[in-house]
Amino acid sequence: MQTRAIGLYLVFAAFFSACFAAIGPASSWAQPMGAKDVSRTSYSFSVSPVYQFESDFDRSGSFTVQRYGFQFSSSTPVTDSLRAGISLGYDFEQYDFSGATSFAGADPWSDIHRFSAGLPLSWRASESWSFFVSPQIEWYSESGADDWEDALGYGAVFAATYRLSPGFSVGLGAGVFYRGEETRGFPYIAIDWQITEDLRLANPYRTSPSGPAGLEIAWRLSDKWEVAAGGAYRSFRFRLDNSGVAPNGFGELDQTVGYARLSCRMGRDLKLDLYGGAAFNGEMMIADQNGNELGSDDFETAPILGLSLTLMF
Repeated sequence: MQTRAIGLYLVFAAFFSACFAAIGPASSWAQPMGAKDVSRTSYSFSVSPVYQFESDFDRSGSFTVQRYGFQFSSSTPVTDSLRAGISLGYDFEQYDFSGATSFAGADPWSDIHRFSAGLPLSWRASESWSFFVSPQIEWYSESGADDWEDALGYGAVFAATYRLSPGFSVGLGAGVFYRGEETRGFPYIAIDWQITEDLRLANPYRTSPSGPAGLEIAWRLSDKWEVAAGGAYRSFRFRLDNSGVAPNGFGELDQTVGYARLSCRMGRDLKLDLYGGAAFNGEMMIADQNGNELGSDDFETAPILGLSLTLMF
């Protein structure tokens, strides 16, 4: 209970502190890079705490999750039509189980760490066609894992989009990743549609609870405020330590996330996003060190509360 209270306190304290700091003049809401911005290198850094409230397993027990994400990215022009960048991330996840004996013992895992690095490339091939690729490596492991090489994962995200009009681009994307003795792929719709001056349908920012492969519709209320709703399917797979119920095995959490977002622009370079939503259609699984499933259990819908503070410069 104390850990849960601390997590909630951090989420609310960060949100209200940033809101009070935002009082005062604000510049216009950030738009996609225009002609003046294409030639410059851009940077962003974000901090994103997320709390997933208690959810009961179908057979017995329950769990909660606290997540803290830190992301840095940069993008620089290589030519008039090619941009290259780098993305670095660290995520910390703290699981708290209660009476979960049905599939993996009382405490199948606890603290999970994820380090990631990517090299995103975007190429405007013509006035209509654009292509994107981002190879990535990651280390996703529980504290106390024997060998970080065993926690290595890698893959890439691809997308091709076609510009139908100045405010409407659509295409197809896919991600393919090797993690934990298995390879997985997922398709997604790549879209950026400025429906009206204030209404936009696009893929959400990476710092949202649903990640980059979902869909989000956003409505700009003013130069300072925006509301949105979105969602996506998410999967977390990680290497376990050498002393638990599955030594050097794998843990996995799969769920669909839906959320609403309220965003506040604090000047040109700082933005705060507050998220509220739910994780549903969830399943948790544990496997041995060769990836063979040892047990699994579904869990009920869980509320989610989170925020993201992003500095762009």
